[in-house]
Amino acid sequence: MTTRRMFIAATCIALNLTLAKVANLLALPVYIDSTGTILAAALLPPLVAIAVGICTSLLGAVVISPFWAAYAGTQVAIALIAVMCIRLGLFQRWWSAILAGFVIAITAAIVSAPVTVIVFGGVTVSGTTAINAILMASGRSVWQSVIGGSLLIESIDKPAASLLAWLALRQLPASVVSPENVRAEAT
Repeated sequence: MTTRRMFIAATCIALNLTLAKVANLLALPVYIDSTGTILAAALLPPLVAIAVGICTSLLGAVVISPFWAAYAGTQVAIALIAVMCIRLGLFQRWWSAILAGFVIAITAAIVSAPVTVIVFGGVTVSGTTAINAILMASGRSVWQSVIGGSLLIESIDKPAASLLAWLALRQLPASVVSPENVRAEAT
């Protein structure tokens, strides 16, 4: 791995953890933990973007909450869907980046729900747990509550993360964002 690629990957991990830590400290019902993973999908080869997501989950388990390690698979799914969206050109315009965020959100909710229900019994971070509890109190099952709560939170979180990634990509020099540059480094 080149020094450039390592620097970008480390920056993307730090961005994920910094935004997530702020959201966690403020007890926001969103995670904001995938902006760096989406950026990595645009700036790095797919396997490196996946590694950024996994490292985010593992380091997040140490610096934010032990729950994070169980969601490494969600970060992998986010990286893969972000790569697909970027290759389809969905990060060319702000509105299509938001659309990509909704696709990422649905994927993240589907991948995360079994972990939340099976591993944690529907209880994870405060904001999401509150929504899940409200849905369970209304008579929904734990599965329905977690999926509904996840879709609600993710439909805010991932489009916001995608829009932030789009904004960051617009500020970077073309030589950094160039798909040819990423492909050339993959060899």
